[in-house]
Amino acid sequence: MAERTAGGDDPVAAREGGPRVVHSRAADRDRETDLSIAVIEAIAEAKAIEPTEMEATLYDAVDPDALDRLFTDHGGAVAGRVVFEIGPHEVTVQSNGDVLVRQIDPR
Repeated sequence: MAERTAGGDDPVAAREGGPRVVHSRAADRDRETDLSIAVIEAIAEAKAIEPTEMEATLYDAVDPDALDRLFTDHGGAVAGRVVFEIGPHEVTVQSNGDVLVRQIDPR
């Protein structure tokens, strides 16, 4: 399950519904869930919609199959992260499977 938090240290932004941050921890997900699916679910959570209601697709920003293989086909031997933008959100995918979604554009 993703956790939604107010982003940044700006009390005005937090008070006025400023940037939203969603953190989806790999440890909280079923091991069978593909990383690309976790990313889609986290983006939908950040937008407060169902994944099927998303206008943009993950393919608009990154190849989901490549994302799934990047950190899973190496038995945890690869460390790093992938950062990309999709719509008004910046998505960071960590090698441990954690996903962080930040609203960067208040569209």
